[in-house]
Amino acid sequence: MQVENWTQATPRASAWRQWLENIRVGLRLTFFLSPAPFQFHVSSNHFIALALTYLTVNYACSYALTGPVGVFNLHALPSTLFWVTLALLAGYLTGQVMNDDRYVLLIPIAVGSIGIPLSIASSVIWFAAEQRGFMGPTVLGLTELFQLVFLWWALAILVAIRRLAVPMAHRAISPAALVAIFVLVPAYFLPAEALWEAAFDPSESAIVAGQRQRSFSEPALYAQVDLLRAAMEGIKAERAGVDDLYFVGFAPYASQAVFMKETLAIGKLLEERFGVGGRAISLISHSSLVDSFPIATLTSLRAALRAVGERINADEDVVLLHLTSHGSESHVLSVEFYPLDLHPIRPADLRSALDASGIKWRIVVVSACYSGGFIEALKDTRTLVLTASDARHTSFGCGDAFDFTYFSKAYFDEALRKTYSFEKAFTMAKESIRLREQTEGLDHSNPQIFMGEAMQSKLAKLEERLSGKATSEK
Repeated sequence: MQVENWTQATPRASAWRQWLENIRVGLRLTFFLSPAPFQFHVSSNHFIALALTYLTVNYACSYALTGPVGVFNLHALPSTLFWVTLALLAGYLTGQVMNDDRYVLLIPIAVGSIGIPLSIASSVIWFAAEQRGFMGPTVLGLTELFQLVFLWWALAILVAIRRLAVPMAHRAISPAALVAIFVLVPAYFLPAEALWEAAFDPSESAIVAGQRQRSFSEPALYAQVDLLRAAMEGIKAERAGVDDLYFVGFAPYASQAVFMKETLAIGKLLEERFGVGGRAISLISHSSLVDSFPIATLTSLRAALRAVGERINADEDVVLLHLTSHGSESHVLSVEFYPLDLHPIRPADLRSALDASGIKWRIVVVSACYSGGFIEALKDTRTLVLTASDARHTSFGCGDAFDFTYFSKAYFDEALRKTYSFEKAFTMAKESIRLREQTEGLDHSNPQIFMGEAMQSKLAKLEERLSGKATSEK
C-alpha cells in the first residue's frame, strides 16, 4: 500500500476538521480497521496538535482520577513526551528505509493517534478499580489488564505501520521492526506519570494529609526503632487462670489508607468488645502514622510476635493476628512503603514467624486477594485460619474509597459485633459478602476457613468467658 493512500499533504478542510480526521483515523486503526474513508493529514502543525491532544488527555484523566485538590506535575512532562522523540526517530529511520521523507511525521502521527484512545482506556480501568476497590476484575489482575492494553496498543501500531509502509524485499530492516525497537520496547519500560497529582495541604487532617504523602522523613525513619520497642514493652502480661485474647494488627501497604483504617478500627473493636486493651500491638505502614505507630514489615512482625509470645501464657492465651494488604496469584502479600525496599510476605514466612514466637493458640486472619493460598502453610490443630478469598480469586474493597476491605467489614465490623464466636462470625460474614458481591456483579471471592480440632474447643471456652462477661456487665 502506498503512502499516498494514507495521507493528505494539502489541506482540504479547516484545521479543526483535519485534527478530528486524524483522531478518527487513529481510532479506526486502534480497532484494526481500515482508515477509509478518512486519511491522515501530515504536517508539523498536525503533529504538534496531536502531541498537545495527548498532553490534554493525560491531564484530564489524571485530574478526573485525583480530583480538584492537586498540583500540576511539571516533572512528568519529560516522560510524558518522551514518546515524541522516540516516534520522530522511528519516523526518520523509516523515511530512510523507504526513501520517503513523508514518513518522518506520518509515523509519529500514527503512533500518537492510536495511543490517545488507549490512554483513555487505561484511565477508565484504573478509575473502575479504585471505585470497586479491587486489584483485578473477574479474570485478569489489574497489572495484567494494563499489560493487555499495552499489547493492544503495540499490535495496533505494528499492524498500522505494516499497512503504511510495506517493505521492499531488499530492505535490511522493516519499518515495523524500527517502530518496535525504538518506540514500543522503550515505552514498555518507561514509567507512566500523571500531569496532575495530589497536593499536600497543611490544613488537611492527619489521615488525609498522609494519603497525599508517599514517604516519610529521615527523623521518623530513625524513630521507628524506639516506636517498635515502646509498643512491644507496652504489651501487658498474661493473667493467671484467664484465657486472654491478644491482638496483632499488620497493615503493610502504605500507598492506600484503607488498610490503615481497618486495622485501627479492628483494634478499637477488639479492645471495647473482646477486652484486648493493653494486650495489642498494631504495625501500620502509612505516612500519617509514622510518628505514632511502628511500620509493618516482616522484621517488625517477627519482633512483635516474639514480644507477644514472651508476655502470654502459651498454654492458656489466644493470639489473633490480622493481616491486610494486596495479595498476588502466587500467594504473596505486598509490603510497600516508598522508598524502602521491603520483603514481601509468603505463607512460609508467616508460619516461620509464628512458630518462632512460641505462640500456640493462633487465630490468623488474612484479608487479601488469593489469600486462601496461605491456609495450607498455617494449618495445625491449635490454629484457626480465616481468609478473604480462596487461592484462586480476588477479594474486594482495597481502594481508597473504602474504610474496610469487604471481608474485614463483614467479619469484624458486622459479624463480631453480634457474636463472640469466631466461627459463627465467619459463616455470617461469608453470606454477607456473597450477597454483596452478587448485588455488585462481582465474581465471588469465596472466603475460606480452617479450624484446628483442638482450637474449636479452645475458642468455645473463650466465647463462653466473653459472653458471660458481657451478660454480667448489662
